[in-house]
Amino acid sequence: MDQRTRIRAAINRLPADQIPCAELVITDEIIRALCGQPVIEFDHRLEFVQTMGLDAICLHPCAPLSPQESLVQGELVFNDLPGWIESDLFTFAVLDGPVGWSGKLLSFEDMMRNLVRGNSEMAAIVAAVEKLNLAAMERLAGGGVNGILLADDIAFNQGVIARPALLRSLLFPSYARQVEYAKKLGLPIFFHSDGNLTAVLDDIVAAGFDGLQCIEKLAGMDIGDIKSRYGHKLCLWGNLDPAELLSTRSSAELASHVEQIIRDGGSGGGLIFGTSSGLFDRMNLDSIRTVYKVAKSTVI
Repeated sequence: MDQRTRIRAAINRLPADQIPCAELVITDEIIRALCGQPVIEFDHRLEFVQTMGLDAICLHPCAPLSPQESLVQGELVFNDLPGWIESDLFTFAVLDGPVGWSGKLLSFEDMMRNLVRGNSEMAAIVAAVEKLNLAAMERLAGGGVNGILLADDIAFNQGVIARPALLRSLLFPSYARQVEYAKKLGLPIFFHSDGNLTAVLDDIVAAGFDGLQCIEKLAGMDIGDIKSRYGHKLCLWGNLDPAELLSTRSSAELASHVEQIIRDGGSGGGLIFGTSSGLFDRMNLDSIRTVYKVAKSTVI
């Protein structure tokens, strides 16, 4: 299988020739650690992904304007988009949700106050973000992007950031409309949030998302339990604790963690292996190579 076919198989919860691998974020600092170049350009980023054997790339929008201007004017820019589209990788475009945008526009205290109260200012942000994302999806689909990842951190380690009933009334109808539009354009769509999403997993499934990215083990997200309950509906992506790549670990220790994730979350297909956070500075390059090598060689 080629890389895009492998990711599509996982999204459709079908077996693949090997477990596909992908990351939400890959910082220039970790790429610099591999290539040793002071200025990181597209070719260096592509070389890193290919060297590590990843099957997909997540493209994050740049911000040529302030958050206020970007939201009003509807300008989202994705650097090197044509180059990634021309590669063999499955290309996800990352779009922020209303909680993410609120964090850019407001202080944390004001964001939480608006969210918890479900006031008119928060409702206006939800509507503006939905409009922005629908327009971006249309442009991205026309530009050759393969999938969408809607990123909205709606949970802490202890649980969701507001009453589930409030999230259902304020956020999930907008999520569902964005999912519907992405699928109308032929784009599979994943949901990303850090934290413990247990209270709203049913809502994520009901909104129609094809997959869930992150699945943070330290927040109590048990990938085996989620697989058993929702694996017939969701492709699961992530789950490796990034601390495993920061601390000194033997190859055997790393392999044990990877194999456990694949046993728990990969039975019958429907798993994209990766960390719950992405790849950052100070992570051990040899450890990164090891976990992907083990993932790709592990047979379910």
